[in-house]
Amino acid sequence: TAKYYDGATSSTPTTSSVGSVASTGTVDGDYTYYKWTTVATDHTFTTDIAQDYEYLVVAGGGGAGDWGGGGGGGGYRAATGFAVAATTITGITVGYSGQAHGNATAGTRGGDSVFSTITSTGGGGGNSDSGASASGTGGSGGGGTYYTSSGSLKTGWAGNTPSTSPVQGYAGGNGQSGANGGAGGGGAAGVGANGVGDTGGNGGAGINNDITGSVVGYSGG
Repeated sequence: TAKYYDGATSSTPTTSSVGSVASTGTVDGDYTYYKWTTVATDHTFTTDIAQDYEYLVVAGGGGAGDWGGGGGGGGYRAATGFAVAATTITGITVGYSGQAHGNATAGTRGGDSVFSTITSTGGGGGNSDSGASASGTGGSGGGGTYYTSSGSLKTGWAGNTPSTSPVQGYAGGNGQSGANGGAGGGGAAGVGANGVGDTGGNGGAGINNDITGSVVGYSGG
């Protein structure tokens, strides 16, 4: 409007981190990112200016079962507008991958990843042909299979456990009665596919994210 102006000031934050930062960089000439990928629970981030952040927190994926279901993708949580005070955030955690097992053993769940108050849950382990995974639920669920030893059918495990909004992942697929095809583990964008005959099902789809300036897929089953 004539005779008036709107003035504003800006400040450049001073930030630092402790721990194994896999990479840091600038996106679009304006936004700096930090990326932690080393499995640990003691990463930190410090800023001297309160501001809103975009985050991407991905948990470790689950392990597949022997002759069984695929592992679920690690929980996927991403959003913008996350308020961070002028402070140090401690306990930033990168979750480990769950173990895939042989010798008629089910897979294990992946480790949780944490940034401040945001926790993504590890992906569920897949069932084996001789038993159910003890940790099949998770960010996305482990896949089901047919128990050849007991002649019973096992469905896939639930995803988005514990529940978040938006959902952090989906369920694993189901095994097929009397057949050896294990189901796919769930992913961040969809359920795992069922086993068909002796053919295993595909894992659930992951989600693309460009937080580092490049489009990368995360949390597929």
